[in-house]
Amino acid sequence: MRLSVVFATILSIAVMAACGGGTTVTNNPMSASSPNNPGVPATPGNPGAPPSGSTSSSGSGTWQRVSLPSAVTHLNHIAFSSGGHWFIADRTQGFYRSTDQGASWTRINTGLATTFGFTIDVNRATGVLIASTYPGVNLTSPIRFYRSTDEGSHWTAITTSFGLSAFPAPSGCAFASNGNVVCGGFWSPAPYSGVWVSSNGGLTTVAGLTAPAIGGAFSFALNPVTKNLWMGNETQGVFRSTDNGFSWTRESPPDQAVDPVHGIRDGNAISFTFDRYGNVLFASQGGIWKSSNSGTSYTWRNVMPNRNTSAGKSLGRDGSGNLYYGHNFDTTNPTTIYRSIDNGATWTAYDSGVPHFLEAAQFLVDPADRKMYVYVEDEATGVGTLYRTASPVQ
Repeated sequence: MRLSVVFATILSIAVMAACGGGTTVTNNPMSASSPNNPGVPATPGNPGAPPSGSTSSSGSGTWQRVSLPSAVTHLNHIAFSSGGHWFIADRTQGFYRSTDQGASWTRINTGLATTFGFTIDVNRATGVLIASTYPGVNLTSPIRFYRSTDEGSHWTAITTSFGLSAFPAPSGCAFASNGNVVCGGFWSPAPYSGVWVSSNGGLTTVAGLTAPAIGGAFSFALNPVTKNLWMGNETQGVFRSTDNGFSWTRESPPDQAVDPVHGIRDGNAISFTFDRYGNVLFASQGGIWKSSNSGTSYTWRNVMPNRNTSAGKSLGRDGSGNLYYGHNFDTTNPTTIYRSIDNGATWTAYDSGVPHFLEAAQFLVDPADRKMYVYVEDEATGVGTLYRTASPVQ
């Protein structure tokens, strides 16, 4: 059984349980009318109250397929260093590095217990790599995190104070503004929340704390404007950290909420991005939700609804502030990639060159060539491939 099938099986209870409704929510009902970005006047690029997202099939955008090692058929994650070195994770072959932007590749698995590569991230400030492996299709191998200070030539296991009983967070890790590594996975045993934090590049770790304990984490991201960290999980909403990952506060209601005014379908919050003003967008079972912050609480608007099975899968942002979105497989929605040029208010198809009915799983800009990269997955086979924009995006 391939990974996505196992993943779907593990999450089936959560998927069935996600039943929130409505299109706008606030933790504080009195702030429901707060502007989209207080302190910044509403303009065409920053509308005070963006409308629901468009699912137009128009639009273009030219993407080109990128060559990968012949053995890499199940690409699962990508990372770029500040110097433009590339790193990839493959679910069967482990990890690879390219120092010439994909012209040649070196397999980098020394020190790993398995070659079930899941995620790989690089702290561009220090060059330290953080990678994770998953249990394999039979769920028989322990989940582990690793660190490398020599671009993957050697790996050292990271010790955490709790175990993980499923997969690491699909988004990989985030790096706080002070350099902390923030990562984790799902599920973790009570009373842990599935989050670990390291202030020394993974040499030692401590458990991150949430209120309430959530049992596991799906995604992590750093807001480049506010410098806050964000985390998504399965059913308990999205969380924010203002102390570099040590503690987390819930900023959206639990997914079990069915109140049409205060409940949103934020189950499986699997990816984040941020507009030019630092407003938060996250992808979940309900599609894309965008925030506005009144100063004491967040409100959320559904700017790209999930009208069938198009649950959110990935979000990204290029250097010009344009936003990108990928969704789960949907027989009624062939578009693989959407783009927004107005801070997430509207979305149009932007997938010329990429086959339809694939799942865009991760967006990332290479700082060397300034192009947007996306890895896409075939839901039926699990085969992952890599594409990039024909021109720089910043």
